Parts: sequence; C-alpha cells; structure tokens
Amino acid sequence: MSCPRPRVILEFWYPPDLGQLARLHSRGLLDLAFAPDLPFGYANADSLVAALAAQSSGVPALAAISLGGRGASASISRIATAYASALAGVVLVAGDSRSCSDALGVLDAIRIASSLPAVPDGVRMSAPLRASLADLPCFIRGAAVDLGSAKSVALARSKAAAGANLLMSQLMPDPASRVAPLGELSALGIPVALGIPYAPTDGARARLASLIGSAAPSPAELLKSIEGVPREMRTPIYVSPIGGDRSGLGEFLESLASLI
Repeated sequence: MSCPRPRVILEFWYPPDLGQLARLHSRGLLDLAFAPDLPFGYANADSLVAALAAQSSGVPALAAISLGGRGASASISRIATAYASALAGVVLVAGDSRSCSDALGVLDAIRIASSLPAVPDGVRMSAPLRASLADLPCFIRGAAVDLGSAKSVALARSKAAAGANLLMSQLMPDPASRVAPLGELSALGIPVALGIPYAPTDGARARLASLIGSAAPSPAELLKSIEGVPREMRTPIYVSPIGGDRSGLGEFLESLASLI
C-alpha cells in the first residue's frame, strides 16, 4: 500500500489536546496526529482509544503500539484492531523487552502489519477481528530510529526491509547535527520524520533537558536549527509538545510550515 507523504505529525495528549488538535488540523497545520501510550498522570488514555477519538474528530491518527510490555498475541490484536478501525497507521515501538517474556519483536510486528489484510500462517486472531479486515488504500507502519546511534540507523534498514514505510526519530534538540544519518536513511526510499520538541516555557525546557541529558532549545532556536537541514530532508516533521502549555503551538506550526 502506498501512502501520501505527511508534512507534520503532531503528538497529542488525550483528552486535553483533542479540541486544539482538530482546530490545528482544520487550519492545515498538521497532517497526522500521533497518540502515544501515556500510562501516568491525568492523560492516561490507551493509544488506540486516543487515536480513535482523534479520528472521530476528523483528524487522521497513528497509534503507538508498545511491544515490550505485552505478550505477542496482545500486540497482534492491537495492530489488527488499528487496521480494522481504519486508523492512518501504527508506530511500532519495541519498548522494554524485559517486561514480557513472549513480547513480539519489532521486525515481526512490522511484517505482520505489512501483511494485512492477509494474516500470516500461525498468527492467532479472533474470527470476528479477522473477518473485519479489508483492503485499505493506506496503512502506515511506522518504526522508531535514533539518529544519534549507528546501531539504530543500521537496524532501520532491516525495519524498512520488513515493511516499515515511515521512520520517526527520537526528539532532537539540534536537527542540523543529524544531517549525515538522514542522508544515509534517504537511500531507503521511505520518509524519515525528524522528531523535534516544542518546549515554550522555562519549565518545559527544564523538563526536556532532564530527559535528553543536554540543554533544551527554545522554539526559535529549534526553527533556526531546522534551517540547517537540507530542504529535501525537512519533511516529515514529528512535533512533540513538552509540558502543558499549548498557547503558542499554532504560531509555532505556522513558522514551521514556512520552512518545509
């Protein structure tokens, strides 16, 4: 299945971001929403629930499928449920492999997602769920890549060979510093979404700095760094808001649109 190339993918928290998500999409400032699993705090919705809520608001959505914390059968069911629900796609994340002894490997998960609506021999799936599968014009099989890790970049080639048709990078405080691995991955012929944080406040940047282990950029600094990425490598962009302040997000996405 061929899929259109997205320009902006916006991560959101459900339910507090849902209304703004729909407004930003209606303004053409994002193409896809991305719902991660958020097991802590007030934004504790399952990624499938969140993605389906976004879809019901008219926003195409990707759901994160974290593999390490679930058994293989549960992960397969979640992939197939996302497909049967006509979501835009899934992002398959290996997660903590120690959490579940029979966790589905990321390459096998990509192969299963790539095979739908057919189902590989030996894959257990309930009869009603199997019967609900039908051909879709597009189903995104996203996978993570760490552009700062040669091992992760090398594994991305195997993910593409298994059927991934989108790669999403980790959050980068300085995208211009990752041009070399981006150039390597461009040979795979699939979009590589640059992961960037949106941290508009001092508190958000302090939180981000604690996560990435280095200084966190302001939105203006981040946009300046993107200008250092060759234009053909600037899309897609995966934007992850940090903290709870969304007041300037629309303006940030407008500025981002002018660069891509």
